[in-house]
Amino acid sequence: IPVASRRWRSALFAPTTLADMRAFARRLRVHFPAPFPVASGFMDGHFEVVERKLGLPKTDDTWIEQPRPEAPQRNFTDITDGRSGLMVASCGLPEVEVLENASSHGEIAVTLLRCIGWLSRDDFSTRKGHAGPALETPEAQMPGEWTFEYSIIPHSGGWENSNEQAYAFNAPMRAANTSLHDGALPTSASLVNVEPPAFVVSAIKESQDGRGWLVRGYNLTGEEKDVTLKPWIPFKRVERINLAEQKLSSLKPAEDGSISFHVHAHEIAGVLFRD
Repeated sequence: IPVASRRWRSALFAPTTLADMRAFARRLRVHFPAPFPVASGFMDGHFEVVERKLGLPKTDDTWIEQPRPEAPQRNFTDITDGRSGLMVASCGLPEVEVLENASSHGEIAVTLLRCIGWLSRDDFSTRKGHAGPALETPEAQMPGEWTFEYSIIPHSGGWENSNEQAYAFNAPMRAANTSLHDGALPTSASLVNVEPPAFVVSAIKESQDGRGWLVRGYNLTGEEKDVTLKPWIPFKRVERINLAEQKLSSLKPAEDGSISFHVHAHEIAGVLFRD
């Protein structure tokens, strides 16, 4: 049987799970129950957060394969009743299920290990025929000890109030030593301040022509948003650009150096700061 234990790191709500898998053809999951009912789950996807309703569609004998309640995730899955929420962020664990438990409350189940011995089998009650070649995969039984890291993030409201913490968990701060040199820095500063958090920065880099700095991001939501970016220093020229770094329009900086622009639902937007 699989044996799992939790070792808590110094950061609150950031446990590490140690699993010693001794069983075969099994799935090992960790469950996170919430103290409120939910009707759907919110999964971080590619350039969006996908809302998926609980439950499965009705099926009959004409279906080749029966639907499953598991869903893919990238960085996090969230459940909320509109007032309170529970988010679970994980590193490299792409399968999750949001379910209703025996207390009629919402629960997040994250798959840690899915152990199999064949690439495809044709003796399942939930599928007719093979899903691929019938090849043995003994190493996919995943025996031995495994370590998993995830972050438990309680919050108020919806996922928009905590997605920054989930992304920070998956991309922790890096530190590097450098030699002493002249210069003055404030006690606190940001390379760029972004509002709202639903606009996620995906790149900050020098432009291809070497004449400016590019900030690119995307709107996670299905609603239009007004975005404000404030760079670390004021720039004289600011341009809205496309993915090829071609100018679309000019933007006028405010007195504090910030710029504002409008983005559509799930839109990717780039801004170029020059001079």
